[in-house]
Amino acid sequence: MLFWLIAASLTLAVTLLTVLPLFRRDVVAAAGRAGHDAEVYRAQLSELAADTERGAIRPEDAAVARAEIGRRLLKASAEIGTDEALTRRAGRTSVIAGLLVALVLPVGTFLFYDRAGSPELGDQPLATRAPDDGPSPDLATMVAEIERRLAANPEDGMGWSVIAPVYLQTGDAAKAVTAFRNALRLTEPTAQKLAGLGEALVQAAGGQVDDEADAAFRQALALDPFWPPARFYLALRLSQQGEFAGARDAWNALIAASPADAPWMAISQAALADATAKLGGEAPAVAGGPRGPSAADVAAAEGLSEDDRDQMIEGMVSQLAARLQSAPNDLEGWTRLIRSY
Repeated sequence: MLFWLIAASLTLAVTLLTVLPLFRRDVVAAAGRAGHDAEVYRAQLSELAADTERGAIRPEDAAVARAEIGRRLLKASAEIGTDEALTRRAGRTSVIAGLLVALVLPVGTFLFYDRAGSPELGDQPLATRAPDDGPSPDLATMVAEIERRLAANPEDGMGWSVIAPVYLQTGDAAKAVTAFRNALRLTEPTAQKLAGLGEALVQAAGGQVDDEADAAFRQALALDPFWPPARFYLALRLSQQGEFAGARDAWNALIAASPADAPWMAISQAALADATAKLGGEAPAVAGGPRGPSAADVAAAEGLSEDDRDQMIEGMVSQLAARLQSAPNDLEGWTRLIRSY
């Protein structure tokens, strides 16, 4: 209610300030050109009479001049009547305009605000308002929007390039494969896109690096010989195929070229330990975690029954979980634990 009272008061004040000058009757209209000319001609007649009395001008010349000035004065006097009529008409117009403003301004203001405004919206203190750089829409909303655009324009290579990594990260392997293939078809191939296609194929194949994924990773390395994801999955393919000598060299090369905090480091070290052990050598220690299994450990595990082997694996996983209880900030450790589970 207070809002409406304030709004009505302000509207009334603005209306009065706008309308009152239009209703003023004490405003003297500016003299028109005809009125000014008439004053000049009257002054000329007075000067002409004074000159005639002084003998400064001959009577016959004075008569001719008086006749011309009189003619002009009569014409100006006739035009004065026209100016007065226009002035009266302008006065009536100003009154009408004032009435229209007085009526339209407040009524139009309230009708417009009632339709376009939000009079029922409560106050929003500054502290509770969302900042200009507020949170972006959630991932599902963005994905839905991109999918809608791609449905309308399936040849949008940039759209496929944007959404493909999202599908990959959310585990939707089939959509990721389709998106990466379309991105590679419609845009310039890059190591990132080719490796993304290979990883999506690996996800779709349940973790196995098949021939198509292998080809995608090799194409990525042809564009960037040091692209880590491609080198990782090619080393993994060697391990999966039992080519442990090649796998050991590939894992060693990847570890040597990677920073110590690389997210794939823990898995690479474990895979190197496994390949080394399969070759009959002593597995190297895994940085930041327990040492990998030695050849003796592997031989002992192969001699156990399936139940005993499961118990041994569960024991190793439990040891890792217990260690993480005392070191909860070990991100790589948690990654290994999740994969172990």
